[in-house]
Amino acid sequence: MSTDTGTMFGYTIPVEGLLSNDDRRIYRSYYCETCHHLREEYGYIPTLTVNYEMTFANLFFNSILDEGKLIDNKPGGFLCIFRHSASDDELMHKLTAYTILVAKNSLVDDVADNNNNLKGKLGLLALNPAIRNACKEFPEYDRVIMEGYEELRRIEGTGEKDPFIMGKYSAQSMLDVFDLMLGNRIDDDIRELFRGFGIWAYIMDAIEDLDEDHKEGQYNPFLVDNDSFHDKKQFIRDNIFMIGEIMGKAIKDIQDSYAVVRPRLRFNHNIIDNIINVGLSASAHRIIRGDKMDLSLKNMLNGRMNRGLPPSSI
Repeated sequence: MSTDTGTMFGYTIPVEGLLSNDDRRIYRSYYCETCHHLREEYGYIPTLTVNYEMTFANLFFNSILDEGKLIDNKPGGFLCIFRHSASDDELMHKLTAYTILVAKNSLVDDVADNNNNLKGKLGLLALNPAIRNACKEFPEYDRVIMEGYEELRRIEGTGEKDPFIMGKYSAQSMLDVFDLMLGNRIDDDIRELFRGFGIWAYIMDAIEDLDEDHKEGQYNPFLVDNDSFHDKKQFIRDNIFMIGEIMGKAIKDIQDSYAVVRPRLRFNHNIIDNIINVGLSASAHRIIRGDKMDLSLKNMLNGRMNRGLPPSSI
């Protein structure tokens, strides 16, 4: 599978129909804010890298940190992209750079897997000015992410079958960047919550990418020593209880970690409750049904265009 380390593009989303109108507007405000910062700091093309996991990090850290802000703007539809950002703080600046660098390393990894990957090369070309600027300002983020890819590839080479072990390695660079980004403002409880998200995203990616990984001969923990694999649909049908148990454990680990930090939230409780207690299960059901989840520049350029749902469609 593609070794997407440190990011989760389209699995950490709310079920908006269960949010109040006010909470729905606030959630979309955080989503739009991530897009506005990408445009203001890196240009219009990089706004295609906006994702629900950056939105969740923006939402969560603003809700729990003392300097965090409650962002509540009226979304402006398609023309919203031309609006100015509502906040000018160091957290959003760093999260924006991190998003660019994760996209960069994902594309580099795809090209490393297949040197004929023209779409990956075009993606790197399109993002090149943004990548240069982000690398120049935050070289330590780029180094940590690259080291994360290298370590994940090393473990892949051992033929590891346990998706939870692989997920821990996949999540580590994200945690390392958050340590650099937040210093002593991130503690073990928050770290454990995001480790759970990293594991969850890795498992979801592994299941979603089964057909592509099998076709291209790429590593996938569910394909190791699996000579009987035919296609994803049949694999899910034949292993539905095993997959359900794995997804259930990953979600429970996140929910248990969240229960520890929830009392520290300053606002946005209902939105984050929705994402963790309802949204994760809804994403799991979409993957089992075979829906596509991940909307990002990398996946648009690679032909994977429908993994995410725009906020108005959730």
